[in-house]
Amino acid sequence: MSAETLLDIFVPPEGMVGHSAALVAMTGAEDFLEDAVQRFTGLRPQQRAELGKVLVYLMLDGHSSSSRQEVFPPGRIPGLHEFQPRSVDRGSLLHAKVALLAFAPSRTGAPVHLRLAVLTANFTYTSARQQLELVWVVDVPLDGTARPEDRADVAAAGAFVETLLARRFHRDEQSLAPRDRKLTARLDVLLWAASSLATNRKPRFIHSLDRPLYDQIRERFRSAIDKPRNFLLCGSGFYEEPSGKARKPAVFGKLEDLGVFTPKPYRVALVEPGKAGAVADWARTGETEGWEVVRPFDALDHNRHLHAKFVYVGYLRDGYASNGWLYLGSGNLSRRGILTHGGTPEGNVETGVVFEVAERFAPEDLERWLFWAQDHAEAVDEDDWAVGQVGDAPDAQPILEAPPILSATIETTPARRLRLLWREDTVGARVSISWTGRDWFDVQRADEVLLKDDENPTALHVRDESDRKWVVPIVDAAGRVGWQPPRFDTYADALAALLDFPIRPAEATDDDDGEESDDRDTNGTGTGEAIEQEKSYALHAAAELVEKVAALQSALPESMLDDWLDHLDRMFRASFPEALITTWRTHRLDVFVHLREPELRSPHLTDKQRARYFEVLDGAARSWGLR
Repeated sequence: MSAETLLDIFVPPEGMVGHSAALVAMTGAEDFLEDAVQRFTGLRPQQRAELGKVLVYLMLDGHSSSSRQEVFPPGRIPGLHEFQPRSVDRGSLLHAKVALLAFAPSRTGAPVHLRLAVLTANFTYTSARQQLELVWVVDVPLDGTARPEDRADVAAAGAFVETLLARRFHRDEQSLAPRDRKLTARLDVLLWAASSLATNRKPRFIHSLDRPLYDQIRERFRSAIDKPRNFLLCGSGFYEEPSGKARKPAVFGKLEDLGVFTPKPYRVALVEPGKAGAVADWARTGETEGWEVVRPFDALDHNRHLHAKFVYVGYLRDGYASNGWLYLGSGNLSRRGILTHGGTPEGNVETGVVFEVAERFAPEDLERWLFWAQDHAEAVDEDDWAVGQVGDAPDAQPILEAPPILSATIETTPARRLRLLWREDTVGARVSISWTGRDWFDVQRADEVLLKDDENPTALHVRDESDRKWVVPIVDAAGRVGWQPPRFDTYADALAALLDFPIRPAEATDDDDGEESDDRDTNGTGTGEAIEQEKSYALHAAAELVEKVAALQSALPESMLDDWLDHLDRMFRASFPEALITTWRTHRLDVFVHLREPELRSPHLTDKQRARYFEVLDGAARSWGLR
């Protein structure tokens, strides 16, 4: 798997856009996640910030480290929200690796297609470029044509995400009614769509929230394999910790009992000699008891290290493997990886998938997909073996501390105020908050935080009595996160942004867009003449705005109208030049009255869309003081 392969997971199907995504991993790096979100949305950071929607929800292991002292703050990756981790046993690691994604025909439309990816990789470029990884992907259209087994997998993955979120993370809006959840609105839709696919089929997707992966893998292998197989091929990024004795690791004995085998099967374990754990001392003895322990093979010769975790059981003859079953997932072939579960004090939360491999693997397929080259497998010199790091156990670091206030929403009735959404276990804490333009002040759980008319905070700073500080998201009354209206210096810039629909995937604006300007030289012109010129310019601008908006929206297909109404609402909230708006107000030039006329609006509006259209126009007219 290459970097492009890993990023391809996020590319929407033809004719669709990303609606929502739930990502679970042990680690995630900003550079990779930014590129993934950009592939998913088709929008660059500035455009996503202007859109103001959360589309990607991230759940990472909560342990702190030298490179991770906080969750991603709001706005760091526009369009992405990372949940705050709960305090769990320090020895328990969230090691699962899953992506559940929804796609829609438009940015405001409902999902019509889901995708599930089960990975061995984290969301980092280290995984994508420097490691041998595997990924399993299934696409499920929501039109009733999906196969029952695919539906079962997506439903099971959705249930896993929902349970994981409840057990391991703080979800500040959980106590709110579904219609009031703005920060997680799209996640709610994604999980509901996944749950609607439930069937009575046994899913191939497995997890270790409550039960070890090994038990589930063995159960599926033994129920599916009716005739003995003569081939067992295993790979893992890490193996179990050394015991101090040179003996076969206990997990290898478990692997021998996974399937139904012939009396003397061919067993192969792919091991990175520099991080072999308990395998190192065992392999040094040269007595590996029916196992061939060799280095993994990189078919692309990129010197990548094995990080994939898999078990293949099949029939090997003349170099060809057939009649196979495969496990791949996050769980290493170690005690922690496949013999523990998340319900135990030091158990890992892992995910995986077990499925039949109908294809017949030729030698070159085994080299490319399962990293094993039978004819030129490279043995490991005794001096090369090393215990190395153990990668599926947490460092001796605490869980990140979640803020006492998780987020806030702007409410407009009965008065403009901030509604603070507190962590459910925060009682009697001394907390201070601030935002840009407002100094720190103390708040308690029942306090009402009133906003001035000109205050529109986009992120909330939180401080506890120990002087620890966090930044948490603020959701405005329209459901936008960390959103500020775009600001334009000239009418020409504002009009160009309004007419930029559908949104182009470029951030840069042309330098020559400002040919028109409301800055006019009135030197030597009498007051009366200046007023007439100002009025004439305002009339021209109003007519141009009405004409061009009407022309664009009249030509839009029905599929784009919801997106267009959302775009109109954002752009009319933007900062058009105040001097021009003042002139329109002075001379009672209400452009929005004209845009209500049937011949100037889209002929395809439904009753619901027409009501929304009028609501947008009336709201803009009031905010501009035209009514």
